[in-house]
Amino acid sequence: MFMTEARWLRCALDLFPAERLSPLLNLGSGSAARREVIQPWVDAQVFRPLRERGAAVLHVDIRRLPGVDVQADLTDAGDMRRLKVLHPNALLCTNLLEHVPEPERLAQHCLDLLPSGGLLFVTVPYSYPYHRDPIDTMYRPGLDELTGLFTGARLFHGTILGAGESYRDAVRERPWILLRHVCRFPVPFLSFERWKRSMARLYWLAAEYRITCAVFEKI
Repeated sequence: MFMTEARWLRCALDLFPAERLSPLLNLGSGSAARREVIQPWVDAQVFRPLRERGAAVLHVDIRRLPGVDVQADLTDAGDMRRLKVLHPNALLCTNLLEHVPEPERLAQHCLDLLPSGGLLFVTVPYSYPYHRDPIDTMYRPGLDELTGLFTGARLFHGTILGAGESYRDAVRERPWILLRHVCRFPVPFLSFERWKRSMARLYWLAAEYRITCAVFEKI
């Protein structure tokens, strides 16, 4: 999660009283170390303010990791029933939709977890290179496409957010990574898919990463 994305989420969450958000499920949460050490702005901007307001947050992930409160597969009907028993009033679904084969199914499962009036905070890449975790379907929706995914909910607020970062920043920190592109350029036949992804990444030397951000209310 980018720092600008975390700040946007804080502003979006601050629009609602704690009782309307609690309990909140953070879907695809990753480990506590990722939220607090690797990307400390995530905890500082998103979860610490929620704790200070008294909102209950449960971190949900398919993997058994330190800092995961509930291990669950969001595509499994049995696991979804276990999550529904928690009676969440809000869901956080950040940078998750591009990592599932059927985003429509995940979107419906998210809405099934919420009561009428429940809130769903979603972020997904809009302009960003291929990144596996463990897969990337290259789902890169705009606001209209994302709104169409969540049928049964109304768009409360949404934007295409500039991340303030690009591949250029990674190259500044590790200039040697450009050698990958140089070495791959003359040999596309070794793995054409990898070659295409490597060449495509060069686009973001100049272009800023962007994220589609939205708040939905279940109707």
